[in-house]
Amino acid sequence: MKLKNLLKGVNVLSGETDLFNTEVGDISFDSRFLKKNSVFVAYKGAGTDSHEYIDDIAETGKIAAFVTEKPVDGVPHIVVDSGRKALAMMSKNFFGIRDDSILKIAVTGTNGKTTINYLLDSIFSINGMKVVRIGTTEYKVVDRVYQAKTTTPSSYEYYRMMSEGIEQGAEIVCIEASSHALEQERLYGTCFDLSIFTNLTGDHLDYHENMEKYFKAKQKLFDSDYSYKALINADDFYGEKLLGMSVIPSYLYAVENSADFKAFNIQNSLDGVSFAAACGKELKLQSNMVGRHNIYNILAAAAASNILGVPETVIYEGIKNLKNIPGRLEKIVVNNRYFFVDYAHTDDALKNVLQSLSGLKKKRLITVFGCGGDRDKTKRPRMAKAAEAYSDKIVVTNDNPRTEDPASIIRNIETGFAGNTSYDVIPDRREAIIHAYEISEEEDIILVAGKGHEDYQILKDKTIHFDDRQEIKKLLEEESAGL
Repeated sequence: MKLKNLLKGVNVLSGETDLFNTEVGDISFDSRFLKKNSVFVAYKGAGTDSHEYIDDIAETGKIAAFVTEKPVDGVPHIVVDSGRKALAMMSKNFFGIRDDSILKIAVTGTNGKTTINYLLDSIFSINGMKVVRIGTTEYKVVDRVYQAKTTTPSSYEYYRMMSEGIEQGAEIVCIEASSHALEQERLYGTCFDLSIFTNLTGDHLDYHENMEKYFKAKQKLFDSDYSYKALINADDFYGEKLLGMSVIPSYLYAVENSADFKAFNIQNSLDGVSFAAACGKELKLQSNMVGRHNIYNILAAAAASNILGVPETVIYEGIKNLKNIPGRLEKIVVNNRYFFVDYAHTDDALKNVLQSLSGLKKKRLITVFGCGGDRDKTKRPRMAKAAEAYSDKIVVTNDNPRTEDPASIIRNIETGFAGNTSYDVIPDRREAIIHAYEISEEEDIILVAGKGHEDYQILKDKTIHFDDRQEIKKLLEEESAGL
């Protein structure tokens, strides 16, 4: 493909005329993974600036031309206003994505993105549509599944998977739009048919610095360049703020406040939830998922599907047929103890999950949790307060300590307890889960929070296999074997 065709829609500032007719075979953007006869797109990132490696990259002989954010010496290059935006538009052009190629839904917010994405996949699949689903747990292109390295992939991978899906007959892509991805323009070049805002609570402040910058990153999705329509949680403070700033047609969903889609007649138990949604007419919904926070997730998925014209009966079946979502209040019963594994790794997420489970408990609620290392330290004491408010017993353990001292992380957590809280500290996560089971009684609920779907644990010098669900199932196997 000629470089000038790759650069359609890119704000080019300068470049030699002859260079635009250069034939390139692919796009490179990571100095560690260079493709032969490709164009390399350089940009200043959060941690590194790939302009610094241009000389070394040029010496490999693999790069036909460079696209840069500033003039550089000694290499054929074209200067653009934004390398990230250029990479996105060039990827879109390389994979031949037209704006009308496929229906597109984005979900953003601190909590609920993954659950809503799975629900949308289930609903549209029941509706007879092939789906591309991109998010935290995995990337699914129709029937093919890829490991997810980040919630939202690079713009190149995003458009590549969209192209692969279209080739396989996919009619819709559902994607979780992270704040990092939005700030880094990974979804640039797409105008979504509908974007959903779930909520905003303290998370990723190590990256965004404060809540206003975090909100601003999310808000970008609801600009007319990124979305045609919006669906917003009217019960969330930042949802109300977003509505006041939105310039695109917006629908509201809520449990408490007035909204276009409002839940009522709510029934909630350890077996699941059921409720009705008012949306001009009554839409009945039923799910195996538990908890008040999942009412919001189900309502958002139902509302989005309704807005996009899916029949009510299909919405009902799509929600009912989804049995569980990996690591999202995933239930495992061991000797009449109700284990729930959940990805809740922020104070608000933990509070929502515990609040839901505490309303369902017959006896005690035991919480096992830790906090990730090299991440926002301010949420650690807040998570302790959330656990303290709703738990009868707490076990503090490790999450993914990464390069931080695990003992230091636990000390940060402990500062959030009031002083009279009943908690045990067991750093080994496997032992912590076993301990929670050993101190439990029949009909107790045991929440193991923080890692959810993850099947690994990141330590200072290595990453090991570790899956909360597998550890709990080992207890089940041991009980079944009479050990």
